[in-house]
Amino acid sequence: MTRTFGIEEEFFLVDPETSVPIPMSDELSSQLLGQELDGTTVHRELLASQLEVVTGICTSAAQALGALAERRAAIMRICREHGVAPFASGTPLLLPETARFTEGERYAKIHEFVPGIAREHFINGLHIHVHVPDAEAGVRALNALRGWLPVLTAMSANSPIWNGELTGFESWRAVHYRRWSASGIPPAFESAEAYGKHVSAMVASGALLDPGHLGWFARLSVNHPTIEVRAADTQMKASESVALALLIRAIVDTAATTPDVMEPRSSHSLDLGLWQSAKEGVYGTYFDPASNTRVSAKTMLEGVLDYACKQLHRNGDEEFVVNYLASLANRGNGARRQRESWQRGGAKQVVDDAAVLFAQN
Repeated sequence: MTRTFGIEEEFFLVDPETSVPIPMSDELSSQLLGQELDGTTVHRELLASQLEVVTGICTSAAQALGALAERRAAIMRICREHGVAPFASGTPLLLPETARFTEGERYAKIHEFVPGIAREHFINGLHIHVHVPDAEAGVRALNALRGWLPVLTAMSANSPIWNGELTGFESWRAVHYRRWSASGIPPAFESAEAYGKHVSAMVASGALLDPGHLGWFARLSVNHPTIEVRAADTQMKASESVALALLIRAIVDTAATTPDVMEPRSSHSLDLGLWQSAKEGVYGTYFDPASNTRVSAKTMLEGVLDYACKQLHRNGDEEFVVNYLASLANRGNGARRQRESWQRGGAKQVVDDAAVLFAQN
């Protein structure tokens, strides 16, 4: 039976002339939010200038791609009518003078708990949910995914600019996100019981509001029978989001059939690789804790494809993912595209070019 998955994409709403994030108006929100379209819904996020697209439960690339493309096209049409541009980037190009937060008890608690971090939480992620039958299966998948989180971050990097300057990083979102109390690579766990005790201890420490505040780049979902992978920046194109979801599903499938393939590695070593991935994207070299050597990005990509290829083939996703990897090698990731647009015409050019890709497959 084919394992199901779901996709969550976060976007900014920006002024198309200034490129600065702007809060969602009541009239715009009434048209964007809450209405289901092909199983996909739109929700508010922490900041009033953000929105989140959530698919229904998907089984195939075609289903997920159709749902995201249709919803993105609707968002683009509605935003244009209101003189606003949706911007699919892990960070905005420029920051507003003040951050406005979405109303609601949950968001108010976050702001009260960490006001300094919340005020600068202008980051958008791509969150992939993959079904697991129980917590034990989820922990096996989590242990397998730990070693691939750096390469997933490198592939998906789409946030090289922060407040009007090139950061020198491919994914500034990944760096920015590390300021939260629990982030980066999760530990390896022997069992679901060990995972639960560890999370309970972290919440009891007072450093987290609750289990939903756990910011690891992969975790067991609090609300769904899924493993949730949060390593990726939001993507410029819907097909990129889908390709990453299919690859992650195949990794989870592989872990279920060969749970002991990857030996446990220290979170410290993997976090080092995660930082390098955020900095170099798919263009640099990385420390590989398995071999204690530096390896090329090409080796990293070949490694994850080799690990997941049998399950990609079984799921009928091999061609989709291989084409995505070929595009990544030829045209680069979102970070490269943003830098090229920035060099041609600054912030407005980046927003304009991103808008062209927003509703494309």
